[in-house]
Amino acid sequence: MFALRWICALTLALVSCLSAQPVKRDTELLDHISYLNTTILNATCPDDIRLYSPVDIRPDCMSSAWNCTINELFVLKYECSITKEDSTLEEAIVNVIIGLRKKRKIPTSSSQACRCEKNKQTDVKQFLDNMKAQVERLNSIVTTDRPVIM
Repeated sequence: MFALRWICALTLALVSCLSAQPVKRDTELLDHISYLNTTILNATCPDDIRLYSPVDIRPDCMSSAWNCTINELFVLKYECSITKEDSTLEEAIVNVIIGLRKKRKIPTSSSQACRCEKNKQTDVKQFLDNMKAQVERLNSIVTTDRPVIM
């Protein structure tokens, strides 16, 4: 009888661990990036604007890539002369920057290979597409404080 209770207790514990809530994806940030992609068409950006655009990022360089992307958003804002008068466009950029600055569990690195300047420079559309891919990749990384039971 004792063994049966023990088996039931272990079964219940295993079921409760396996029925954990799904990881919340950052769809709000992806929405802001999509909106920025649409509204940037209304900006008067120079034809030759090039932005460092992290892509295919090593896991230990993710934090540097994130910071690079934020810095390049400020470059975009400056180069395209986006001011408070362009409220919709400025708000779109600010929302993306805020979303990128949210605390994330990303490993940091001081490696020279992770420097922003090591990334290829792209046009605005490709920069925004690469930023979206960064967010999607980060969303795919499952992080949890609970131990994983195999």
